[in-house]
This record gives sequence, structure tokens and C-alpha cells, in this order.
Amino acid sequence: MELWIDKKYIEDIVRAVSRISLKGIIHPALKLSRIVIKNNNFTISTTNLSLAVIVTVPINTNEEKEYFVDTNSFERVLSGMIGSESVQFLFKDNFVEIKTKTAKAKIPYQNGEDMPSIPTVNGVDITLPASNLKRAFQVTIPGASTTDIKPELASLFITFKNNTITSVATDAFQLIEYTEQVTTTKDISFLLPAKEAADVLKIIENVDGALHGAYSETLFEIKTKTTTIIAKLTMGLFPDYTAIIPKEEKSQVRFLKGDLDNALKFLMQLKSENNHIHFSVQKDNIIFSLKNSSGGDSEYIINSSLTGDSFSGTILASHLKTLSNANPGEGINISFYGENKPFIGSAAQGNSFRYLMMPVSV
Repeated sequence: MELWIDKKYIEDIVRAVSRISLKGIIHPALKLSRIVIKNNNFTISTTNLSLAVIVTVPINTNEEKEYFVDTNSFERVLSGMIGSESVQFLFKDNFVEIKTKTAKAKIPYQNGEDMPSIPTVNGVDITLPASNLKRAFQVTIPGASTTDIKPELASLFITFKNNTITSVATDAFQLIEYTEQVTTTKDISFLLPAKEAADVLKIIENVDGALHGAYSETLFEIKTKTTTIIAKLTMGLFPDYTAIIPKEEKSQVRFLKGDLDNALKFLMQLKSENNHIHFSVQKDNIIFSLKNSSGGDSEYIINSSLTGDSFSGTILASHLKTLSNANPGEGINISFYGENKPFIGSAAQGNSFRYLMMPVSV
């Protein structure tokens, strides 16, 4: 059997299956992709049990076939053919030959009888703009824990309520909250592992327009025109993060994100044992300083606008970098609530973004 698949669909396939093939899967059945030809559709599906992807593209054939191939080999071959306008698939008795005008490769079939089936998600349906979901993930993923010791801290807490989506992440030393407008008639919340959220973000990075989703107690599903992504949810409770957010602001300073980037770039040129950055907020400027490992120090001054009394503090350089990267606008606020209390960074315009940073004791 011979099929031709357009370039745009090959890109969708590669982007989707690459998030599975790079996971270091051990069980042989989880290293496979299932190819199904049925009802004038060409469907690729694969899973690592935490994440599953299904890519369906239209074709013109009345045949019905099913094949299994090694996901990693399949992804590598197609990745090298993305620049071609179309790719030819020739399904032989023992292998599939994949060809373009300039390249070809043969991938042998595998025994797929142990490959797990991909579940369907029956639950609450959601429709939201792709740009809103992508931004919510982009902003909050850096706040999640990078270890799985506490799975709930390695997850994004997603809430749909009052026509908004709110994504929250914390590793106990920082907390990021981001809210976007969506259209939803249901109030739901769940924990999505940050690793899977990053994979979803990669798969839908070029998608515009509306996304269709579904949610059940254990699964979250996102659908584009060609791709279905199903992620296993984290079971557990997210901490009541609102309890640690200080309420009574004493001072607030406003400055440009570009100025903070320049300060960090300058200060981080010198090696430091701990990368603790001290900042002192004056009437119309902020002095950032860093002690380096050779016993010296450096400082950088940026212009700012202060409301309230002067204040100072010490924050990890990585937290200030995250504040800059995650902030959706060009202006940044840092609010001060008193000695030894968290600082809160926010966007200078709007209230969609909050970043809580724990001060460093020196």
C-alpha cells in the first residue's frame, strides 16, 4: 500500500511523537507507535502511560491496516524529512519504507500486542483559545518543583472558574499565579504534572485558534485539528497558596523589565558562591548588588518609581530571572509587605500575574 502525507502533517506528527520518544522508556511495548489506516484516515498513536498523543490526518484509501513501529526510529526518520513538501509511505510485508525525492529509510514492523490502549476522556468539555492556554503554561511552569518528591509541587494547579483559567505553581520557595480570560460554564480544578504541561506546550506551540479539551478525575485532554493529547493528572491536594500571600502592602516599586535584564546580565558575569542579589529601593532608583566569590562585589543601578517608604531585601538571582521571563508585560512591580515576608512581583498593567518570592536570610 502506498500513501502520500503532506509536509504540514509530518510536522504535526514529529512534534507530537517526539514528546514520547525522548522519555527514556524502559518497557518495550511503550517504545512503539501504532499506525492505523481506516475510514480515510492515517492515525499515529503512542503513549508512555503519563502522556499519550494521537495524530490523525486525512488520506484517500478504503483499506484498513494496523502496524507497529519503533517510536524513536520513526520520529528520527520523519524529523529528517520535514523540509520536503510531502512524504511517501510504502507499507511492505515486514517494513514500512518512508521516502522523499532525496531520502528514504526502512523501518521494520514490531510486535505490538502488548502496547497499551489509549484511554478516552469522558467528562467536562472545555473550549479555550490556544494562546491563553499556552501563555498560562509558559508563565507558571518555571515555578513548579523539578523533583517528584512531592508530586503536587511538581504540578500546575489549573482552575477554570468565572470565565477564567488560573494556573498556579510553587516549589515552596517561589509561587507563580497567572490568570487568563476564557469561556467556560463549569467550575473545575485539577493538578497537571509540569513535565506533561511542558510537553503539551511543545506540541501546540504552532497552534492558533480554539482548543477543545475534556477533563475527568484522572485525565486531561486537549485537541487540535489533527492532534489529541491526553495527560495523566496528579492525584493529591495542592497547598492552600492563598494563605501564604501577604495582604497589607507597605510599599511598591515599578521599573522596566529590560532594565532588570541588564542588571542581571551585568551582575552574573562575576562568579558568586550563592547568587544572592541584594536590592535597595530608593526614591527614584534601585541598587542591585552581588558579592562575588573572590571577596569583591558589584552593583548596578536602574531607574524606578516608588510608592511608599524605601525598602530593601535579598532574593535569589534565579527568582529575579524568573520574574523577568514570566512577566507578560514590559513593566514590573515589586511589592513589599514587611521584614521577613515574601515579596510579590506583578505586571505593571493588569492583575493577571503574581510572583511570590521568599526573601533570603543573610
